[in-house]
Amino acid sequence: MLQILDPAGKLVGKPPDLDGKDLVEMYRFMALGRRFDRRAMRLQRQGRLGTFPPGEGQEAAQVGSAYALEPDDWVYPSYREHATQLVRGMPWSVMLSYYRGLPNCDWDVHRYRMNIHTIPIATQLPHAVGHAHAARLAGENLITMVYFGDGATSESDFHSAMNFAGVWKAPTVFLCSNNGWAISMPTRRQTAATDLADKAIGYGMPGVKVDGMDVLAVYSATREAVDRARRGEGPTLIEAMTYRFGPHATADDPSLYRNESEVEAWRARDPLDRMRRYLDSLDLWSDDIDEQVADEASEMDQALAEIEGRERPPREEAVRHVYARVPEELSRQYETALRREESGSSGLEPDERWRIGHDPVLEGPTAHWNMAEAINAALGEIMDRHPEAIIMGEDVGRTGGVFRITAGLMDRFGAGRVIDSPLCETGIAGTAVGMAIGGARPLAEIQFDGFVYPAFDQIVSHMARFRFRTRSNVSLPIVVRWPNGGGIAPHEFHGDSPEAYFVHTPGLTVVIPSTAVDAKGLLAAAAESPDPVLFLEPKVLYRAGREDVPTGYYTLPIGRARIRRAGDDVTVVTYGGMVRVAMSAAGELERDGVSCEVIDLRTLKPWDRETVLDSVVRTGRLVLVQEPPRTAGMAAEVAATVAEEALYDLEAPIVRVAGFDAPWPQFGVEEHAIITPRRVVAAIKETLG
Repeated sequence: MLQILDPAGKLVGKPPDLDGKDLVEMYRFMALGRRFDRRAMRLQRQGRLGTFPPGEGQEAAQVGSAYALEPDDWVYPSYREHATQLVRGMPWSVMLSYYRGLPNCDWDVHRYRMNIHTIPIATQLPHAVGHAHAARLAGENLITMVYFGDGATSESDFHSAMNFAGVWKAPTVFLCSNNGWAISMPTRRQTAATDLADKAIGYGMPGVKVDGMDVLAVYSATREAVDRARRGEGPTLIEAMTYRFGPHATADDPSLYRNESEVEAWRARDPLDRMRRYLDSLDLWSDDIDEQVADEASEMDQALAEIEGRERPPREEAVRHVYARVPEELSRQYETALRREESGSSGLEPDERWRIGHDPVLEGPTAHWNMAEAINAALGEIMDRHPEAIIMGEDVGRTGGVFRITAGLMDRFGAGRVIDSPLCETGIAGTAVGMAIGGARPLAEIQFDGFVYPAFDQIVSHMARFRFRTRSNVSLPIVVRWPNGGGIAPHEFHGDSPEAYFVHTPGLTVVIPSTAVDAKGLLAAAAESPDPVLFLEPKVLYRAGREDVPTGYYTLPIGRARIRRAGDDVTVVTYGGMVRVAMSAAGELERDGVSCEVIDLRTLKPWDRETVLDSVVRTGRLVLVQEPPRTAGMAAEVAATVAEEALYDLEAPIVRVAGFDAPWPQFGVEEHAIITPRRVVAAIKETLG
């Protein structure tokens, strides 16, 4: 284990090449970090701050590592790196605002080159790797450093990040503050490895174990790792052996799982005492240093007074920053709440609202393409128009994907922009987040619908929330594509329709085209979006037919449905692979004199209420068709809205045609689960009486 100062502050190793000013500054930052922790703990007990995780005892690991970075490097913290924030120049007011529970408009991620706290354990690790890799592809020579605790090494995100970093030789430094406890779980119950640093070898990178209570040792190890990464030699894992003197967080009682003798043994190695003694041995110590620290720390009270004196954030802060513009449905929810409560709060400004356009008239030369060819063409156009665009996923490069959707794109744009990733959906989604933070425009592919579940946390916890959590400080222009739905006789987990999970999630846009023309234009629009878009491609339609598709670049409005067939007797609302089924049913009924209006939603979030409601008011009847399970699906959402808004215009009960509340079966049984035109015809006849 690397050590430079013993607990008495005496040299036992080669000191780093730092001058006296640097040494004093390192002590000062550690002391300020400790004062912040102690003051914040008291403020939480007084009810003036929310839950707070103190880092007292871990200051050397935080300051020593952060001091080794250059100003342009980036930091990805967990939630305890307060001393690191001070090194990066973050003001007291910004740090306190977070724990005050206020919108962090002042936490400028790009200004401080420090990402916002990450609460789900270890999930920030792939972000740091993606950011570093994208920056290197863009010609930037920056390093990302990511902080986490020993408990995080048990998470799958730790594996995905380390594996991606090793494969890509990403310029990332992994700093594990091993304080011996993941809340109440000791390290020995987290891993059978003797040292966490030993895990690095399996990922093709060096692992370094360092005395995390020795700020000079941490600095030296980090400096070497940073220099190595900047030379293009790849990542490093640093295990800093440290300790938290206090609780995990303000609600924790550490006396339940550790004894006082253990704490006292670690207090004998206090990093501040150790550094103070070393400075004294160099004749650099003066009591004026602690007086200066006290003066600086007193500014916390001024910052807190300013924060507590701020007016309460306006009510609309609860719905702002979910998207770049507030969707109509979210705006309606907000204004309904105001009206019902007779609140005096103001509404949203016109320029805050998401205005959905109408389909343009498409002109120019065309090609007779199927949906697969149209999507391939759209991806090529996006890559041409956006040099920062990156295609990434399993087998998307050399083989062009299992459905050959990305065929030929690696030859056109190179392996640096069309990336065959390791087989790990968590890593694909997580590194895409980091790439977007770093300025890239990721087009990530999940190989099959049933494989998106491992990526669920990254999509829901991070892609969807980053804008809201950073108050629009960070935009994530990410498109996540996957082949969706059944109908091709697949094996299990290859025919799922998981869209409802994501429609439920604020911050995501969900698009499902049903034609080649729409697929090309909607994918282009998704790539232009400043917010993450999930683009679900009905695999049953990839090569189901051809149509004339404009070969030039065009976009179609996200959020606008299309009436596929006009009619007067009944409204049929559907999307994706079921559009073809609904159209077939409508054609069959036309021969019996029944006029069906078929509406293709195209976008499930936000969906086009106006087009649906206008149609239902005219026809008085509604049939909804969806392939995935019936309960809590898109059909239920549309039905509830129609019942709320147009109940008295209905002449018959709403009818839903949906998949069974059962997993999608394997190919030998699939035909029994598929929704056929015959089932839709029966439902329409039912609503007609």
